[in-house]
Amino acid sequence: MRFWLCCLFPLLLAGCDGGNRQLAKESLLYCAEGPPLTFNPQLVTSTQTLDATARQLYDRLLDIDPNNLQPVPALALAWSRSEDGLRYRFRLRPGVSFHHTAWFTPGRQLTAEDVVFTFRRLVDPHHPYHPVSGGRYPFFDSIGWPELIREVRALDSLEVEFILRRPDASFIANLASDYAVILSAEYAEGLLAAGTPQLLDQQPVGTGPFRLSHYRTDDFIRYYRHPDYWRGPARLGQLIFDITPKSSKRLAKLLTGECDVMAHPGASQMSVIRRHPELALDQATGMNVSALALNTQKPPFSDLRVRKALSLALSRTDILHAVYFDIGSVAESLLPPVSWGHHPNLLMPLPDLERARWLLEQAGLEHGFEMTLLVPAGSRSFNPDGLKTGQLIQRRLGELGIRVRLQSLEEQILRRTLREGAHDAVLTGWSADSPDPDNLLRNLLSCQAIAAGTNASRWCHPLFEHELDAALADPGLASRIGHYQLAQELVYQDMPLIPLTHSLKQQAHRRQVKGLRLQPYGGVAFHQAYKEE
Repeated sequence: MRFWLCCLFPLLLAGCDGGNRQLAKESLLYCAEGPPLTFNPQLVTSTQTLDATARQLYDRLLDIDPNNLQPVPALALAWSRSEDGLRYRFRLRPGVSFHHTAWFTPGRQLTAEDVVFTFRRLVDPHHPYHPVSGGRYPFFDSIGWPELIREVRALDSLEVEFILRRPDASFIANLASDYAVILSAEYAEGLLAAGTPQLLDQQPVGTGPFRLSHYRTDDFIRYYRHPDYWRGPARLGQLIFDITPKSSKRLAKLLTGECDVMAHPGASQMSVIRRHPELALDQATGMNVSALALNTQKPPFSDLRVRKALSLALSRTDILHAVYFDIGSVAESLLPPVSWGHHPNLLMPLPDLERARWLLEQAGLEHGFEMTLLVPAGSRSFNPDGLKTGQLIQRRLGELGIRVRLQSLEEQILRRTLREGAHDAVLTGWSADSPDPDNLLRNLLSCQAIAAGTNASRWCHPLFEHELDAALADPGLASRIGHYQLAQELVYQDMPLIPLTHSLKQQAHRRQVKGLRLQPYGGVAFHQAYKEE
């Protein structure tokens, strides 16, 4: 047990000084699986970053109602769309306050200027903030927003208009994603004038329920309640993210009370959590997929016969048993059955090593070959144990004479490697940020997503792009479903990604913690959390 926590977090442990019981009750410690890569979720596609930032520090124009999956007002009270689908207007909520922090005191409340600044930075390469912190916005680049948005302008202090170059049926859903957070233009202007614009993404200022107090790199993050939060102050006075990469250590801390909530419990830990009288386990269906991505621009994976052979060699059922302990389902296609765009008639073939060998012989690889499989370090919401999954794949492909070397990489290094494009294959996946199928399909397989590093297969198919674009141009649900199903058929035929599993979202916590709710999309949220005696 880490006894020094008593000194480091005196407000969390009332026994440290025999007092401060009310403060301890108003504090919550969350055992997170990894550190954020930045405090601006627009810059990365990291689950750990989304959890630490999106719903703690920021708000969006719209939210998704978890009950009916429809967009609902957030920072925008109301919105409208022109008949041609090219103009969207949003009326902002008055009286929304930004954070007061040690590094910034706001001189005004939220206005349309903040919305204009936020989105112009993302889509305008000439904006002074566009190149700051690397100039990459993977989510927005993958879905093609720089090409989609013609202009963002303030009509008055509380009304903003987006002008699009073409209709986009997923535009509203993407505005409700965890990446579409609103930043402070006033704060950004001050930093630019001081010559320190990079601090916008390192010392955050938002409108969310908590404000950042202190971050000790790779150790912990301390947040305090935002007292002027527009939804009403959080019941928690402070929130601590204790960064604990190993799932076994997170569980140990949960059992001893050093953590109140645990991120991503391992499948093998479920029985321990369920049996413990002081612990509770929350599960929710999420729209996600784990997959094996093959670099289609590099031999031998550029050969369809090789990709088909690998898909026939793998046992997705074994992966589901050994890695997920059957908490989830095998994936027949990229979109899970909970998605309204799911294709019910696609079925992955059963494992068939003999046919896999025959395909390799046809490709002139009857003696196998060597390859490197990149594996993300740590757990992901769509894959709790990438290394173990990689070992199962290594064993199965070894039966075909394919010698697989596993290489585990941290998130930032992995993304850079994928953008460079010299890899063989990678264990990848996606947890959708909105109910729209475009969110998952475009981020994993669109041509724009290659440069963003989320399309690890580097597959760029004009017919696939056509179906995705056609689905966005037509607001009718039946037509959109048809286009997305055709897109999935193209993926099935070409097999740039081998779908493996769909997982459940899971979170474990001590029973005195109330008000938690697993979000079907996006990161964790603690605004409504509190602790009972």
